[in-house]
Amino acid sequence: MKKYIDKALDYFKRHPLNEECYITSDGRVFHTAGAAQGFAGTLDDQTIESYNKKVLEKEGRSNDLISGSEAERTAKIKELESLELSSANYNLMKPLVKFFGIETADQKAETLIAALTEFKTTLNP
Repeated sequence: MKKYIDKALDYFKRHPLNEECYITSDGRVFHTAGAAQGFAGTLDDQTIESYNKKVLEKEGRSNDLISGSEAERTAKIKELESLELSSANYNLMKPLVKFFGIETADQKAETLIAALTEFKTTLNP
């Protein structure tokens, strides 16, 4: 029985594009097997558990993954809708552009405002 399922689910919520993660015996999560193996070499217990997102979904854990990502997306949409898109809020707009994966030509405030404004129209057709 794997003991770090909750950590793996948390990892997949934060990294939805990744399909696998590796967790060392001390509970540290790694993107790659090589990184996990390198770190595990410094531990007394060199056990590494690997987790695959598709396997967790087949085991019925997909609700845990979906509900977390949907809740986070809903929260970010509300944040975007309540945010005044202005240069003064640049530091609040930049993470939203990144979260929603919006492509921009540059990182200027005016560009982010235009991109987020356009994105908002797709949310409320």
